Amino acid sequence: MDSRLEDEARMESAPGRILVVDDSRVMRAVVCEFLARAGYSVEQANDGQRGFELLANGCFDVIISDLQMPQRDGFWLLQQAKMRPDRPEVILLTGSRGQDVQAAVRALRLGAHDYLTKPIGNPEELVLAVERAVQTKRLRDANRRLIEKLEQLSRTDALTGAFNRRAFDEALVREVASSERYGVPFGLILFDIDFFKRVNDLHGHEGGDRVLQHFARVARSALRECDQFYRYGGEEFAALLPQTGLAGAIATAMRVVRAVSHSRLRMGGAELGVTCSAGATSTDVCPAADLVAEADEALYNAKQAGRNRAHARGHRIRARSVAEPAVVQTVRLAEPGSPEAES
Repeated sequence: MDSRLEDEARMESAPGRILVVDDSRVMRAVVCEFLARAGYSVEQANDGQRGFELLANGCFDVIISDLQMPQRDGFWLLQQAKMRPDRPEVILLTGSRGQDVQAAVRALRLGAHDYLTKPIGNPEELVLAVERAVQTKRLRDANRRLIEKLEQLSRTDALTGAFNRRAFDEALVREVASSERYGVPFGLILFDIDFFKRVNDLHGHEGGDRVLQHFARVARSALRECDQFYRYGGEEFAALLPQTGLAGAIATAMRVVRAVSHSRLRMGGAELGVTCSAGATSTDVCPAADLVAEADEALYNAKQAGRNRAHARGHRIRARSVAEPAVVQTVRLAEPGSPEAES
């Protein structure tokens, strides 16, 4: 659960927070006293504008507002409350005349929780209305958090904690649209854990699961905070790199490959070395429609070249916009006694 959801969940265990808005000082005092006696946390404002300012800077379960006020009235405040993500319930106070009641009924149709007629002589009626409104607000908040949690789970790989293939497909569409709109490239890297079938054969699927978790943890630690990491399928993973050209994608791929190669995983009383291969590309050298295919081909070439390395394949464009033959760029981990990189 993220910090915002945790904060909201903690608020549910606290007494309800109520905002009382009325241009009558006497009415505000009466309502606030009734609610304070019932254990609620209460703030007050003398007009709709001041109420809106308090609402913008705080989080309330319920707003109790006079319907008729100079300038910013209860209808206006109701509209402002409905537009908030944490939308509080609104109870309106109105007179007992026929036209006042008609206005209150209209407010109910616009989304108000309830209305009470003035003067309020019975505190139990007020407290009961507020209690029901708080329950409605918190039930709606709990349902929203549940939906958000389920939505998050539907886009997350349960084993590794990385985003899943569905999330990747959706994010790729967004990144392409953003790149085309603003003219800023983004990079794509595909990763594959080397000799993963051998791990499963030697250590079983439980061992394979531990390797997947280990790789995901190490790879994420080598990425920037803004980079997005996904389990693409099986032992394949992907990373989307916002505002990144080919050079940045290559550097990131190398950083992850090195980090994984230098890591160790305790397995069966021994240390297991894990390596991966990577294929990188970017929209500054590759059309967006071909991005996944280009990265996949670069990954295949890295595997064929010996694994534990990163390849990048892109198309350079001449000034005349005539495509040259594909240029293959290769970088691999340095071995003892070997050059740092080969191309």
